[in-house]
Amino acid sequence: MRLRRRTLHFLATVLAGIAVLVVNTASWLYVHQPETPDELLK
Repeated sequence: MRLRRRTLHFLATVLAGIAVLVVNTASWLYVHQPETPDELLK
């Protein structure tokens, strides 16, 4: 039971980290990160 709880906690932590990366990066490729249009910044 304790191992299952630790595994689920680890999995949730990894998934949360991936979610933060997806939200924070405009593109998965760091070479191509387009500028945000001015209309979206208003």
